Amino acid sequence: MSPNTNKYLTTQSRLERDLTRSASGLFAILFASIFACAAPALAGILKIETQTTVEVTPDLLKTSVIFTNNGTAPAYNLQVHLNALGRQENSPVIPQLDPGQSDRARFERNVTGVRKGRYPMTVRVDFHDANQYPFSALSGMTFHVGEDVNPSLIAQAKDITLNKNRILRFNLKNLGFESQKILATLVLPKEFSTPQARKTVDINQRAEKALDFEIGNFSALPGAIYPIFCYFEYDAEDTHYTAVTRTLVTVAKDENLFRRFRWLWISLAAVLAAILIIVIIREHVKRSLKHDPDSDQ
Repeated sequence: MSPNTNKYLTTQSRLERDLTRSASGLFAILFASIFACAAPALAGILKIETQTTVEVTPDLLKTSVIFTNNGTAPAYNLQVHLNALGRQENSPVIPQLDPGQSDRARFERNVTGVRKGRYPMTVRVDFHDANQYPFSALSGMTFHVGEDVNPSLIAQAKDITLNKNRILRFNLKNLGFESQKILATLVLPKEFSTPQARKTVDINQRAEKALDFEIGNFSALPGAIYPIFCYFEYDAEDTHYTAVTRTLVTVAKDENLFRRFRWLWISLAAVLAAILIIVIIREHVKRSLKHDPDSDQ
């Protein structure tokens, strides 16, 4: 490897789907675990693990994504999508990946003339279960071309619970001594949507600012937990800078009427039971008085 070559090896995502469970959920922190319901005949575990390698030479950006099915059920119609330097590339669709099998997606792009600095990269893996229900897992990272740099920007966001629509707020801090024009790009899995994924914000030197995005649940299952990413990019002199922030979004679980109003049902049942006891006691008293000889005198 030449001195000008940058190489990264990162485990980007782990997709796991338990086909035997009746509840559903997804967990991901640079990985995603998906649990969803399915027919008993399709019982099994679908577990997809991916590993991404990024290599940057003076002329090329080379990316390799290995995805493996470490579960007990086949995965169907898998496809890897890579987004970097303003362009998306898609791997061929893999019709089926049986348990224990792996496949690889390779991407290569020319970086000649790209300004030095740090840039965002997003890897999304789409796959389906045996019922052809679609899922996606998202991984966000950065890579550098030429000289590596650290941004003078901090961005933070709290994990949230999403019902139908929700505002996701990012708190920005400019640690530098120059004002910056920031391009913020929100990256969502296919199961979520937003009316505006890109926003521009000006932030003064040594200042703080809040930036809000509206997100909605498009097709995510109740109880699922997804990672989402937001990139904050700016240019200073002849260098490009990128800060990336990850947050978790939990899809609110559906509550049936009994759970939602369980105390009402319990109270109602207690009242009905008390009324029934009173009626029984009154009937018993009436019968006792009717058959008591002294009551006729």
